[in-house]
Amino acid sequence: MRTVVKYGGSSVATIEKIQAIADYIVKLKKKYDEIIIVASAMGKTTDSLIKMANEITVNPNQRELDSLLSIGEQQTVTLLSMAINSKGEKAISLTGYQAEIKTKGVHTKSKIESIGKEKIENYLKDGYIVIITGFQGINKNGNITTLGRGGSDTSAVALAVTFDCECRIYTDVDGIYNVDPRIYPKAKLLNTISYEEMMEMSNLGAGVMETRAVELGKKFGIPIFVGKTLSETGGTYITDREKSLEEKLVTGISIKKDILITTILNIPYSSEKIAELFTVIDDYGLNINMINQNILKDNMVEISFNSQASEKYILEQVVNKIKELSKDVSIKYRDGLGMISVVGIGIINNSGIAGRFFSALSRNGINFYQVTTSEISISCSVDKDLIEKAVVAVAEEFCL
Repeated sequence: MRTVVKYGGSSVATIEKIQAIADYIVKLKKKYDEIIIVASAMGKTTDSLIKMANEITVNPNQRELDSLLSIGEQQTVTLLSMAINSKGEKAISLTGYQAEIKTKGVHTKSKIESIGKEKIENYLKDGYIVIITGFQGINKNGNITTLGRGGSDTSAVALAVTFDCECRIYTDVDGIYNVDPRIYPKAKLLNTISYEEMMEMSNLGAGVMETRAVELGKKFGIPIFVGKTLSETGGTYITDREKSLEEKLVTGISIKKDILITTILNIPYSSEKIAELFTVIDDYGLNINMINQNILKDNMVEISFNSQASEKYILEQVVNKIKELSKDVSIKYRDGLGMISVVGIGIINNSGIAGRFFSALSRNGINFYQVTTSEISISCSVDKDLIEKAVVAVAEEFCL
């Protein structure tokens, strides 16, 4: 029997925690014949590396940034391999390059294209526990690449797809809650959640899983378990919709605490111009949502979208490129905003949910701005300092 096990940064933050995980893996080897481990960088290592880069320059070269950020995971897997070896089991650490994780796309936000199977398979057959760096790979030019925030989840699920087995994601929380318990103490732990709902919650701000990882799980039918490191209880299974035992009107709430609304003005109305604008956004890997288009009387267009404030350095590159392509455009920003979303399969067949959502905000004196919907979610931007109040109001409205 085979499994892929992934440990997040908080789970491997200290040598003591790495030693405890090594003890656990030695015991787990009695249950599983073959174990692949994916590990993140220790604690806040990635943040520290980014801070150092920003002390050199506010706009670091993205290739060099990838090379720098890959150090964190390499440190973790090497230490974990040493710990397991010292306890009598055979283990070997592999970087993304050594594991033949091939990627495509832009630096700092690459996507996995393929994973070489033979080398890892041979190590497993020889009785090794294989420990692989999450979050990174190598592109066609031989450059180290990283997959973006949460990329270790994607690495783990991609490996589970490659080796056709379950994927167990371990972190510092008990599983997936319907609301962030740090904001809403009455939040409930979900036993199961559908792939669709988890993808939507992740995309809209829930940080416990990375969207692409869940998407891979759904596409290839990979069972994903999310639980607390070293715990024998709790946890949440991400599963097919039909296997979910209960369908609520609203499954959960997601938030983003710090977003920017960018409005691009003076765009001539034509499909070619608008397509060109979004091609630039895509080329730079900027994640956006809540897109609004207003066609004005003079046949000009205003386009607004929101993005994470933490990605402002990418946004600035996008804006500079747009200005190069069209000299007459002007840009304005609005910051100090957050985003709140309700997610649930039940939204499909219940038209009254939007009214209840916005009424809950209004009753509590919370203004809302941009609004967007999907088949299973409703989102709006609100003032950043009111985001937690909004969560409580909406959670109480839907009895979460």
